[in-house]
Amino acid sequence: MSLSREDQANLLIVDDDDTIQRLLVIAAKDHGWRPRTAGSGLSALEALDDGIEAVVLDHGLPDIDGLQTLERMRSEQPELPVIMLTGLNDAETAVRALRAGAADYLTKPFELKRLFDLLRQIRLDRSEPVVAVSGGGSKMTATDGLRSANTRVRELLRRMEKAASLDSTILLTGESGTGKTYFAREIHRLSPRAAEDFIPVSCPALPRELLESELFGHEKGSFTGAVASRAGRFEQASKGTLFLDEIGDLPAELQPKLLNVLQDREYFRVGGNKILRTNARVIAATNMDLHARVADGSFREDLYYRLNIIELHIPPLRERKDDIPGLTAAILGRIAGRRTTATWTLTPEASEALAAYDWPGNIRQLENVLERATAFTDRNELGEKDLVPLLESRRDGSATAASKVRTLHELERETFLEAYRRTGGNKARTARELGVSERTVYNLLERHGLK
Repeated sequence: MSLSREDQANLLIVDDDDTIQRLLVIAAKDHGWRPRTAGSGLSALEALDDGIEAVVLDHGLPDIDGLQTLERMRSEQPELPVIMLTGLNDAETAVRALRAGAADYLTKPFELKRLFDLLRQIRLDRSEPVVAVSGGGSKMTATDGLRSANTRVRELLRRMEKAASLDSTILLTGESGTGKTYFAREIHRLSPRAAEDFIPVSCPALPRELLESELFGHEKGSFTGAVASRAGRFEQASKGTLFLDEIGDLPAELQPKLLNVLQDREYFRVGGNKILRTNARVIAATNMDLHARVADGSFREDLYYRLNIIELHIPPLRERKDDIPGLTAAILGRIAGRRTTATWTLTPEASEALAAYDWPGNIRQLENVLERATAFTDRNELGEKDLVPLLESRRDGSATAASKVRTLHELERETFLEAYRRTGGNKARTARELGVSERTVYNLLERHGLK
């Protein structure tokens, strides 16, 4: 008798220590997971099936080690998230695990909360726009899950791999929804800094005063509400990667300060007089034409050239339509995984409709359309009539409007930020207004990089 989705295991725990196994199983069940265990690498590979959403994998196993197990898992299921458990301060293994495709790693002994925070984030990340294409293109071994059927994108992946190994500043350009954040994370994962922090900052998400403090930190008493000193993102990312999203929206008054950091690696906290140094690698992204912004005087030319040491341009979906079948299959698989249902297929007419459309909102719009199309259908095959009305509704608006199709993750962030600003950053009042616990407010701050 086959198991229902509700009874099928969705988390594989691989460790040869029975005590750790039992502890992780109890904790996993408490966090809503359905765990299955294995005590060796080979038994883990046998226990793997399509129902497993994530793997917790110990490195020290009695037959093949964790890295070999990880590589074989990734060859069978390239999109499967794996968290590697390593020995204390075993940085070399951690870096090798991340380069081999691990989603993250923890060193023993570790806090259970940290592990299940990572697993929760994996579920959230898997709901974000997909840019990887499964199959159809030449295999990019170093870039792991990133594959494409499109010649331009395959060349982009080759350049990205080379750029990741350098420590130069990178500028990612491309329309909204093309997956710039995903590419930034991949560059970090493939870089020598992979074992360090990847810290994203959205330039338009905060007002100028808060953005300056977010980037550079502040000293106690430097402004109203600064009740304690705080390290900024440049300080936190000093050994890792700082991702400045939508850099074209950086206020003019902050541009000289960012230029100084990129040139001299030195800066001051807001209200401080002590020179701080940073070794953060900077990756910036924009959907704007920065050349035009430089020409009209709204963006500094010297800052533009400091950011644009290496430029990687991500083509829009309408210029890589040969990737649509692979992207569609991957997105539908992820939606099915979140809803614990069987995945969907497309009729030939539906596939033709997707291929004929220009996708002004790019991959983000494709995900939005598929999410909506699958929401109310009782069938496992999507037809032309399920998709065309959703595409037609976008034709009436401008490309700019369509490019602003937002994911559930973005809508959550926007709703939370509105409430948080409206209450003046009061966490208790924000919790009451949103109808959630105060602990949830802290989780939202952390999830959206606002802590």
